[in-house]
Order: sequence, then C-alpha cells, then structure tokens
Amino acid sequence: MSLLGKLLIRSATRTLPDSSESSADFQSIAEDPLSSSLDSNLTAIRQAIPYASDLILREIPLRGPDGSETRAAVLYIDGLAEKDIVHQCVTLPLVRLEPAGQVTLPYLQNHVITASGIKLVPSLREILRGLLYSNTLVLLDGAAGCLLITSEGWEHRTISNPTTEPLIRGPQDAFNEVLRTNTALLRRKIKDPHLDLFPVQIGSRTQTDCVVAYLRDIANPHIVEEVKRRLAAVTTEGILDSGQLEDFLEDAPFSPFPQIASTERADKTAAALLEGKVVVLVDGTPFALIMPVTFPEFLLATEDYNLNYLAVTMVRGVRLFAMLMALLLPSLYIAISSFHQEMLPTQLMLAIASNRSGIPFPAFFEALIMEISLELLREASLRLPGSMGQTIGIVGALVIGQAAVQANIVGPVLTIIVSFTAIGSFVIPNFNAALAIRLLRFPIMVLAAVFGIFGIVFGTGCILIHMIHLRSFGVSYLAPLTPQTLGLVDDSIVFKKPTPFNHYHLGFLGRKKSKT
Repeated sequence: MSLLGKLLIRSATRTLPDSSESSADFQSIAEDPLSSSLDSNLTAIRQAIPYASDLILREIPLRGPDGSETRAAVLYIDGLAEKDIVHQCVTLPLVRLEPAGQVTLPYLQNHVITASGIKLVPSLREILRGLLYSNTLVLLDGAAGCLLITSEGWEHRTISNPTTEPLIRGPQDAFNEVLRTNTALLRRKIKDPHLDLFPVQIGSRTQTDCVVAYLRDIANPHIVEEVKRRLAAVTTEGILDSGQLEDFLEDAPFSPFPQIASTERADKTAAALLEGKVVVLVDGTPFALIMPVTFPEFLLATEDYNLNYLAVTMVRGVRLFAMLMALLLPSLYIAISSFHQEMLPTQLMLAIASNRSGIPFPAFFEALIMEISLELLREASLRLPGSMGQTIGIVGALVIGQAAVQANIVGPVLTIIVSFTAIGSFVIPNFNAALAIRLLRFPIMVLAAVFGIFGIVFGTGCILIHMIHLRSFGVSYLAPLTPQTLGLVDDSIVFKKPTPFNHYHLGFLGRKKSKT
C-alpha cells in the first residue's frame, strides 16, 4: 500500500469515532453537572451530539443595569421546537431585556421569559434529554445551570376518522401519533379526577414516552401493578410501535391468540377504562393497548352498543358462525371427501365426485393450493396501493380462480368453500384474532387429511384446552363464557343485553367497587 493510502486510512480512523466509544463518552459526559462557563457547556453539548445539523444556536448579549454584558445562548432542535414559541416567548424578551436587577437564571425565569413551562436543571443529562424532547435551552455565562422551556411544535396528523375500525354509527374520532393528543381525547370523554395517567419511559435509546391509564376507583389494583411491573421490566433499545410492546407484556407470547387488544378508537378505549381495564398509550403510534382481554371480546364490535340489542344479537350469531366457518370449513371438505363420504346425501356426493373427476391432486393438496393462493392474493392486495390492491383481488377471484377450475387443477366446489372461508375471516372484527384463526386453519387441515373427522375433533379440542389454560394478566381467556354465578354474567359472545341492563363493570376482573 502506498504512503498516501496509509495516511488517508489513518486520517479516516481518527475522524470517524467508533459507535461504542462515542456511546460510552456520551454516558460519562451526561453524568457531569453543568459548568459556570458558557463556552464549556456549549462544547459539552456539541461533543455529546457532534453531528446535529438541525441544532439551532443563537447567542444573545444581555446588558445588566450597571452596563456590563452577559452572554446568553438559546438552543433548540429545528423541526421539534415551535419556532413561534421560541421567538415570541424566549428570544424576543431576551433581546428587549432591560433588567432592573442582576441578570441571573432565576431572574430570567420569573421576570423575562413568558413561556408557560420553565424548569431550572443543573446537569447535562437533563438538558440533553430536554433538547431531544423538543424543549428550548437557555444558557447563561457564569451560571452553572440551564433553563428548560417547553416548546413542542413537531408536525403531526390531525384527529381523523378511524381507518382500521370504521363504524356506521358512533363517534368518528381516532388517536394519532402524539401522546398528549391521545390523552386529551381520553380526558374529554372521561371527565373524572379518578382517571390516572401514569408516565413510563421505555427504550434505552428511543426513550419512548408511554402512559398507563386506568380509573383508580374501579380498576383492580393487582392488575394495575402487574402492568406497571411488566413495563418496568422491558429491556430494549427502542419501542417504535405499541405492537412491539405486546410481546413483552403478554402472558404467553408463543400463543397464536392475542392476549392484548389494540384499538385506534378513543370511544372504545374510554369504554374499556369504564369496564375496569388498563390502557397503555405509546407515543408515536395511534394504537392503544387494552388489557386484560378475553377471546369473546374479539368478536364484538364497538357499534354493537349503539344499535338495537335484538339486531346485534343476530349479527353476533352470524359472526360466531363465520369464525367457525373460517376455521373448519376447508377441513370438513377434506375429511368428508376423503374419509366420510357417507355423511353426505348420495346426490350431493355424486355431484362433488363428478366435479373432482380429472383433478390430479388429493383433496388435501387441492385445498392447500387454494388456501395458499388466497393468502398470497390477500397479502398482495394489502401491500399494493388502494386502487391496485382492489384490482388484484378482482383478478385473483375471477380470472385466476376460473382458470384454475377450467384447467382441472381444483374443483368448483372447493373454490366456493375457499371463498366462504375468506368471507368468514373478513367478518371477524379484530385483525389479530382473524390472523390467529387463519393460522390455526392449516394444522387442522393436516389433521383432517390424516384422521378425518376425528382429527378435526382432536384439533379443536386441543385449541379449546389451550384457551382454557390461557391467561391475560391473571384473567381467564374464556372468562365471559364461564361465569361462576349468574350475577357475573356480562355481555356474552352472542346475546346482548338491553342498554339499561348492560353495565360497564365486568365482574370477572375482580375490580374495586365504584363509589358512584
């Protein structure tokens, strides 16, 4: 290697710091208190975040009553802090300062800066955290401290209609990615001083703000403490979405069934709080986590409580039938056509056999091909833009399905069965629950291909046993279906009580008795 090449490599290794070393240096610097020298404090900030091209720094000379000048510095992150707040409440009062006494940080805090939230902090760790949390810093030469000024102003979505949980009748406000907007929506719906919003920070690098929300006089304190304990035990570098937090909080993370509900609807979240449940809101995501949860709740829709109870009872029966159809319909076709032909009327069995004549695959592989094709089309329609996704669904349903039948790859009866299976999975209101049903459909198909109806009975029995033993924060997963007394009978999977008799409080949560 030439001498010039060696010099370039040596220069590059001196210029670019190692990530592990820079992280250790940041931690050691952050523990130190601030200096009384403005230049030293600014140097420490630049060393802690050396490549912050969005860091705005303005130095302002402040003239004292005796004519002496004191240097001050205003720092904020461009794009995080609201520039109007910084200009109107911080920079402009400092520029126009005509002090009547000695220029100190307490004097600026109490008599000059007009922002609403001001805090005097002494350490570099606190000012760096505040700076990255969109606050504005005011440093003063000769003062071993810093003013931390609230100035949030990042761009965010406005409150809009729910996209994943649309309703025909009901409130149309949904959460967005700003934590304080979401907590304000809850405060707007539940104007009760017993509503506690317990702050938590998760992630060693992201420092994601979370809030544990619950009604103090209704929620079971053991469940509340268990939620806080599990959140405190989360060790990770970052949380960017509430879905990443679910795996840390679930009782059985390897179970296909979701043990925590997620929603973007503010009214559904408020109703869960009134039932005595605990809600976790995560900054940066519009989905709230509701816990504990039971399986029958995944088959209930929010608008059920805004409609007539007789109509809702009928619709809930349809949902239950759709769930069983999405789980068992292909397996029943495989078992009957392969082992139990005598279970069907003769004319129907002859019609199915004649339609399957010329198909080179057994019933199991025929159904497996169709189910895999359906999952591929479903995934493709989700990943493509809206109009193209709808086109893929139409092309897959009409063109590919018809071509497969004409080519004698699959039978027309199976095409109808797979279509009803897909429709049944779409009827389930909760996406995570529908995903679990879609996943469990395949092992039951394998059992049906090997053992027939007995395999289906064995597979569904194993699923029920698993659900009976499953817990969500100590609450049985099938608690609404197994009440200990008639007094604990709540809103069930099928029957809906009339609204005057349908109370919010769930008996199986073991909550506190509300004073009201």
